[in-house]
Amino acid sequence: MILAKVTGHVVAPQKNDELRGSNLLLVTALGDDLAPIKDRTYVAVDSVGAGVRDLVLVEEYFALHKQQYKAMSIVAIVEKVHQDR
Repeated sequence: MILAKVTGHVVAPQKNDELRGSNLLLVTALGDDLAPIKDRTYVAVDSVGAGVRDLVLVEEYFALHKQQYKAMSIVAIVEKVHQDR
C-alpha cells in the first residue's frame, strides 16, 4: 500500500466498462516525512469517498488482464499518522 494525498480530480467521460461509474482522483505518494514525492503522481479509482487534500491509502493491483494495465485504488481515508522519531 502507498500513503498518498489526493491532489485533484480526473474527468474522463469515456471509460472502460470496468471503470464506468467510478470516480477518478489524482493522488501523490508521500515519503517518510509525509512530504510529496516528486514524479510519483497517479490516477486512482476512489472506492471510499475521498476528497481533495485527504490523506489516503492506495493499493496497486492488476486490473482486467495482467498484460493490459495496472490500476490504483483508494482503499482507506487516513485520519492520522503516528511515527516514532
